[in-house]
Amino acid sequence: MKILILVIAALGCVTIVISGNRSSVASVQVVQEKESKTQPKEVTLDKDSQSDKYGEVPFNHENHATKMYSTDGKSVLTCVECHHTDQPVSALQPPLKTSERDVVLTTALLTAADAKPVKTCRACHLQAGDDSAPLPAVTYPGKPAPTKLTNEIAYHTNCNLCHDKAIALRPALKGKASGSNDCFPCHKPVS
Repeated sequence: MKILILVIAALGCVTIVISGNRSSVASVQVVQEKESKTQPKEVTLDKDSQSDKYGEVPFNHENHATKMYSTDGKSVLTCVECHHTDQPVSALQPPLKTSERDVVLTTALLTAADAKPVKTCRACHLQAGDDSAPLPAVTYPGKPAPTKLTNEIAYHTNCNLCHDKAIALRPALKGKASGSNDCFPCHKPVS
């Protein structure tokens, strides 16, 4: 009984601290899942931005996975356009070199009981300064040194290349879809 009372008291203190001090809530780090078998509807990228100017990025995963969001607007994006490790090594296009599946990931494959979960971007692409695991690195044509693919570089490279190609192929998207020169349509301004 004493333990139950202590637990209830501790939870009450936590509730008071959280509700009474909003700045404490902001400093609590949310641990993101590193992998999942459930497709999210929305994801927030860059929850822990190191920038004073650019805030988090709401990303509608459901739209990107179900609507005609290919660069030419004629097909639905494939899972591996973002989840590039979820395809056989024989399907990888340079500079990609990491493969963790023997078959190409699809929505149908993910529903199989024995399907392995999909890793989030952050499982491999850590934030700059996070030394908990080695960062993937790739040497791009025209660049002498390898680029360490932090989450920021991976997001910007993948998202911006796709958006820029879509705008080039479909000029009507200019001003409607963000490109590599338009930061705030994606990033929420820091308040």
